[in-house]
Amino acid sequence: MDGVLVLTISGQDRAGLVEKLADVIATHGGNWEHCRMAHLAGRFVGLLEVTVAGDLQQELEIALRTISDLDVMIAAGSTCSPAEPLRQFDLEVVGSDQPGIVRDVFKALALAGVNVEELSTRAYSAPSSGGMLFEAKARLGCDPEIDREAIRARLEQIAQDVMVDIRLLD
Repeated sequence: MDGVLVLTISGQDRAGLVEKLADVIATHGGNWEHCRMAHLAGRFVGLLEVTVAGDLQQELEIALRTISDLDVMIAAGSTCSPAEPLRQFDLEVVGSDQPGIVRDVFKALALAGVNVEELSTRAYSAPSSGGMLFEAKARLGCDPEIDREAIRARLEQIAQDVMVDIRLLD
């Protein structure tokens, strides 16, 4: 039976890290499935899902942990899906960068029973003013019974409090 591994990787950014990781996975019978990787603060970091035959899993885990200059954390994943599919929608947040935006927005979503499926954020210099802007894009999921208008109203209140634009998109 195949096992699913979720890898969290981090290493000093340099050419060849992905190739080395892919080589170790393939050499030890693993299959590279889904990933998200990025360059952050001089490091190359990522999340990766790998499937591997059960009898090869331990060998693969040992090999992954011995890749030089790459920190690898390994967690067991699951192949089961939720019984009921979640209703999915997108969220966009843009505004002046300040501490607490992510906390406030995602606390409201958590309290409403909304799950974060994907999240990407960035802070960057505004082209005209030079001030820092914050942007977040998220793919969200929730039970089909959840009142999206109540979520929208709560997010609009937060948008006014922290002075950002928040949009929910289907």
